[in-house]
Amino acid sequence: MTARKVSVWYDDEGDMLEVLWAFREGYFTPTDDERILKRLDDRGEVIGFLIHEVSTLRQGDPIEFDLEDEAPAHDVANVTVKQAATELGVSVRRVRQLARDGRFHGAVKSGSEWLIPTPIELIPGKRGPAGVARR
Repeated sequence: MTARKVSVWYDDEGDMLEVLWAFREGYFTPTDDERILKRLDDRGEVIGFLIHEVSTLRQGDPIEFDLEDEAPAHDVANVTVKQAATELGVSVRRVRQLARDGRFHGAVKSGSEWLIPTPIELIPGKRGPAGVARR
């Protein structure tokens, strides 16, 4: 039997859990469950996963999901907070706040910086008037 190194991170502030078993460049892609993103390398091989809203697991049944490899997506790239702010026409501080609130599909925190996948998909807020970004 071959031993495999696995790294696990839990971000209490972001309420997410990340698990990696291969340490290569890659990107996150959505799954059928909106709380789960799988991490793929450039060849489309699954090298880990990320679960958002981990605290919801306390309230119900465990979640189950498949981690199938897929064809690589060459058009997926991450942008920095500054690049996202420029594209959305908002401040860097606002982009960080939106990322912390889980308002970007697939955004992940890497160290102290947020990585936001392109194309940027902003999840609409539940309060207040409609936003003006991208109008």
